[in-house]
Amino acid sequence: MGKEWVSPLLVAVLLLLAAGCTGKHQPDEQSLENGSPTNQYVSQEAPDEVGGAEDEHTPEPDTRASDAAKLSVVVGGEVKLETSLEHEIATFDGTEYTIEPFGVTFAVRTDMGEPVVEGDSILFSRDLSGIATISYEVMENTSLNEAVARELQDHDGSFSGEFIDTTSKGELRGKHNQYKEDSVFAGVFFYEFDRHVLRIKYQCPIAAVDAMIRIVNETVDSVRWEGN
Repeated sequence: MGKEWVSPLLVAVLLLLAAGCTGKHQPDEQSLENGSPTNQYVSQEAPDEVGGAEDEHTPEPDTRASDAAKLSVVVGGEVKLETSLEHEIATFDGTEYTIEPFGVTFAVRTDMGEPVVEGDSILFSRDLSGIATISYEVMENTSLNEAVARELQDHDGSFSGEFIDTTSKGELRGKHNQYKEDSVFAGVFFYEFDRHVLRIKYQCPIAAVDAMIRIVNETVDSVRWEGN
């Protein structure tokens, strides 16, 4: 009977008939109702192993939490970022950040705000005639060519041209391309370090393109790896 559906009326009748007995069936029925979601994972021959089955599944949330927590951002010192402004060198206040446990460092203008970790990405945003964003993501165990191939697959037909080679001032090899967007200025950089790739994606309204070009140039020039 524990495995069959019982109408409320029949349950009431059974309870009345059992009122003068030992009362063992009533707690059993209550236990089966509350435990039915768990019982589907447990053998019928071993109902007393329910607690063990639950223990087998409890490490999964802990493992996921550990994976999510492995990426962190360490705030470094203040730096001066130089950029070309109408053929003149302009200097802006910046802040260095290191992505751990990978040991890859970059700098970005301080007025881009505080970093926000969203999943596997570190995001900065500010108002530049609309929301402008820069995100940083480590693609683990990936080569530069593999990162480019994946980007082309995920954004087929979205680029204005071919990926071009670039090198940061920290001597990290990279690739760059621009998305062909009509309403926004957007693109992506890849920098290879150790066995991984740092992906930098940027986006802003077209009206802020001049300022964003300088901000992007500053941050990609700053990329370095402690192993170099």
